[in-house]
Amino acid sequence: MKKEYDFSKGVRGKFYKPDIQLNIPVYLEPKLKEYFPDSNSVNEALRCLLPLMDKRKSKERLKHN
Repeated sequence: MKKEYDFSKGVRGKFYKPDIQLNIPVYLEPKLKEYFPDSNSVNEALRCLLPLMDKRKSKERLKHN
């Protein structure tokens, strides 16, 4: 960052929103797009994997969403 930036009139936290929920994009390999053409198909496949994961971890992760 340059030294000549002037933040004296800046407002801390002006755009901070504690309850914001971000949807971060996930990029699939081109070959996988044949099997997972949209976000619903990806989500369905991931839900099928949840029982295979540690049950405690799965429950904790679902609580955060």
